[in-house]
This record gives sequence, structure tokens and C-alpha cells, in this order.
Amino acid sequence: MKIALIHATTTALKPIEIAFQTVAPNIELLHFMDTSLLSLMEKSGKLTPEIIRRFSALVNLAYDSDVSCIQLTCSAFNDITAILQPLYSVKLFRSDEAMLDEALRYTRIGLVSTVKETPIALQNYLLSQGKRKEHDDRVKKMVEQLDGKTEVILLSQYSMEHIAKQVNPSVPVLTAPLLAAKRCLAHLNGMYT
Repeated sequence: MKIALIHATTTALKPIEIAFQTVAPNIELLHFMDTSLLSLMEKSGKLTPEIIRRFSALVNLAYDSDVSCIQLTCSAFNDITAILQPLYSVKLFRSDEAMLDEALRYTRIGLVSTVKETPIALQNYLLSQGKRKEHDDRVKKMVEQLDGKTEVILLSQYSMEHIAKQVNPSVPVLTAPLLAAKRCLAHLNGMYT
């Protein structure tokens, strides 16, 4: 079976690949990417016809590759699934859908994000400038600040996946890549529609 992964940033590649290697190593992953989407979103602050058209081109490529489902990996474009899903017979999953569904089991939820519009400018700037440590330290500090004030902590961006293993708060830490991979596998096994 094949799963398509649609990316708007390269920082999502490694976390989602590791997640799938962990839960479903035999699944073939197909990657589709347009790194200009984030800059278009930064300029407009919303889904424009141009963004939808470009994103649709990626989904078309994925769909034509005979995939069993399509997983987005950038939360800035989650709302596009509602627009495009009616056009395709395969399931389109939001980047953080599985993580947010899991978070709904809790009442007090803490969300860690390095930017207002996840995961756009700051994170990409820090990581592209070789400042991964500064990025990671900032995220760890936010986790510390939330610890004890919430029942669960969500790390909102795929690029934060590795940080979950570096912190030890008193509450669970949820990350999107692993839960997304598990959700896709459940879908393939007919346990989630």
C-alpha cells in the first residue's frame, strides 16, 4: 500500500518518515512538496485561490499515484482538506487531525507553537539559519512553562517531534507525526474512516 505525504516545508520530512518507519515500515511513502506555499500563505494570511490551485496540483499528483490516503504535514494548510476532500475518493488527513482528536480526551490543553501561524516564519528561519538549538531551547522552555498547568501538552509542528524525547514533563506530550502515522495505518486497516 502507498500513502502520499504533502509537504510545504522540508522540516516535516524526517519526522513523518520516522513515524511511519515506527508504526508501518512496509508502507510505501510518496512525497509531494511545494515549498513556495508557505511564503504565499505568509503574504496573504489565508487560503487564496492560487494557494488552493497549487495545493490541488499536489493532491492530483498524489491521487494519480494510486495512494490509499493522503496525509498533510503542514498545519498552516489544514483547512484545505475541507475544500478538496469532496473531489477525491481517498481520505485527506489534516496534519494534526489525529493529535487533536487525542487531545480532546483532556480538558486543559497546552499548545506549544513557535509562531502565530504554525509553522511559518520563525521556525523556518531559525532552522534554515542553522539555529536548531535556539529553536529547540525555545520549545523546551514553553513545555516547562506549561507543565503542571495543563493535563496534556501538544507540540504543534512536525519539526518539534524530536523534542518530545528531550523533555520530561509531568503530563503527556502529544506530537502530530506519530499519531498521524497511526491514524493512516488505522484507516488502511479499515478501523478509521
